[in-house]
Amino acid sequence: MKISEDFSLGTLMTFELSRKKPVHGWFWYKEGYAPEIVKRAIANDTKKIVDPFCGVGTTLLAAKENRIDSAGVDASPLAVFASKVKTDDYSGKDMELVKKFLAKDTRLEESGGWEFELFDPRAAFPKRNYNQILGLRRAIENEEPRVRNLLLLALLSILPQASIVLKDGGVLKIRKDKRALPAKEIFKRKVKRMIRDLENAPKGHVPDVYLGDARALDIEGDSADLVVTSPPYLNNIDYSKVYGLELSLLEMSRAKAEEARMRAIRSFVGRNMKVGEMPPEVGALGEQIPIIGTYFRDMEQAIAEMHRILKNGKEAHIVVSNSVIHQTHVLVDEIFAEMAKRIGFSGIRIVVGAERIADVKPQKVKTRESIVILRK
Repeated sequence: MKISEDFSLGTLMTFELSRKKPVHGWFWYKEGYAPEIVKRAIANDTKKIVDPFCGVGTTLLAAKENRIDSAGVDASPLAVFASKVKTDDYSGKDMELVKKFLAKDTRLEESGGWEFELFDPRAAFPKRNYNQILGLRRAIENEEPRVRNLLLLALLSILPQASIVLKDGGVLKIRKDKRALPAKEIFKRKVKRMIRDLENAPKGHVPDVYLGDARALDIEGDSADLVVTSPPYLNNIDYSKVYGLELSLLEMSRAKAEEARMRAIRSFVGRNMKVGEMPPEVGALGEQIPIIGTYFRDMEQAIAEMHRILKNGKEAHIVVSNSVIHQTHVLVDEIFAEMAKRIGFSGIRIVVGAERIADVKPQKVKTRESIVILRK
């Protein structure tokens, strides 16, 4: 195993650069990375890229921009929806219908029930915004499928700005002092940006994106030329709750969040914590701290699936962060590398892109974010 440093990668390991990029920035996703990570990994003979934790579609959109076929899988219906909308092709007729929707004098009043598992959504918004959001949600349903999806993603994307909710790590906090921007106004602004972005967006190479489990991919073996992905970090954050408001408005169902958890890698406390057969690389740590054991057991299966779907001689690039759990510093990248070697990968490299400080009382721990590169 070779470990090197390239701190120029640090800014690429966050979503910050993507937020202003056309199409990439349609839906803010803190856990994402920049498309440059994907472009660095593409070889001249890359014909198909797979992302088993596709999030909001950074890898898939980067593949499309480079005219490469791709496939993406995610446990979250919200992630799958965002990825599909961002990577679809849109016609001139679609754009005309979107503009016509914006020009309508739609009555934006509360309609139907909106249920969220953590709290009543009414508490998250000023009354006017709440009514406008539900009114828009109802009106959008009457549009043609591609137009509907585009408008709905725009609506989901503005919820943080239109609410008095603050995403604080893995917790949603209602802050009475937070300024909520007018929902209808920022929705229209977002849709107009999306229209501008699509004027020069590439067409073709629309990826296959589906709801699924990275531990059991419905993808043919020896079919991929490249895997670029970033699994959930071992950080005890339940992303189905962090993005729960958006997911609940998308599905209008409280049950969908729990379904997503059952497909997700067990990176947080609260899921079934039975480890089963422990990966030997984890050692006693997995028994002492069950979340560590379940995480690496699940990731062992996910890495084995990456090995199965890759062609011989091809690579997986995995963006990951080391973690501090219960004051224990876990070298996630090195454990991934060791598991991958046992699974059958070779030519294993770890490229450290950033060093970060974990504030774990009573001390601060320097940890790192890396790309683990595995060759089949």
